Amino acid sequence: MAIDSHMHINSLLLENKEKYISAINNNYLIESVINVGLDLKSSEESITISKANHKFFSSVGIHPLYIESQNLSDLYNLAINPKVIAIGEIGLDSTKSNFEVQKKYLIEQIIIANEVHLPVIIHSNNSNKLVIDIFEKYVKPKYGCVFHCFQPDLEDLKYLVKNDFYISFAGRITYKNAKKSIEVANIVPDDLFLVETDSPYISPEPLREKINETANIKYIINKLAEIKQRDYDEIEQITRENAKSLFKKIK
Repeated sequence: MAIDSHMHINSLLLENKEKYISAINNNYLIESVINVGLDLKSSEESITISKANHKFFSSVGIHPLYIESQNLSDLYNLAINPKVIAIGEIGLDSTKSNFEVQKKYLIEQIIIANEVHLPVIIHSNNSNKLVIDIFEKYVKPKYGCVFHCFQPDLEDLKYLVKNDFYISFAGRITYKNAKKSIEVANIVPDDLFLVETDSPYISPEPLREKINETANIKYIINKLAEIKQRDYDEIEQITRENAKSLFKKIK
């Protein structure tokens, strides 16, 4: 069974959330999913969903695109919930000019993660090196880290591997122009990569015009098996074990 290490069941794109929740609960090929918060409201909603559905686990955090009017002390109170297994997604996004504010939120949320002994899920839109610079100059995750939907860069990968940080592959690995991602997939160590859908976003081939669902994790696993010349079941097992190694509260 697979673990979808990053998805958003409470996205506004999903008009009938219960339908998608039910599909995951009834899919025997899915062991569990990590429902990732983007702000305080979606993080709280994620916890509520996780409490009611045993396959769901929560990550709580304030995404760099949603930092306005967000109280970090409230995030700490969410982070100590038993169903919360990570802080995220947090990070930097180059589409906004408020980098100093983004940096402040990232630093303070890593500090919270370290205080509550949780790993972090990093959003890094054209800013891998800036996030790494924050790790080195200010604060580094003490309990693990994954760069979700990793934007391929071999130098950045070297740093992450050196620090035992993870990367995750999403639907883009299936695209025809994914040459750099394929290069990364060929060299990333077996114990440091995950799979995710980022549902309902980034649908894989051949479903790019449709809402992405957790069931589509099979396309990503299959592509990685093809790239690495391994069996599908082996990649599924590796990524499942890696998810449990990083997110230690998954049972």
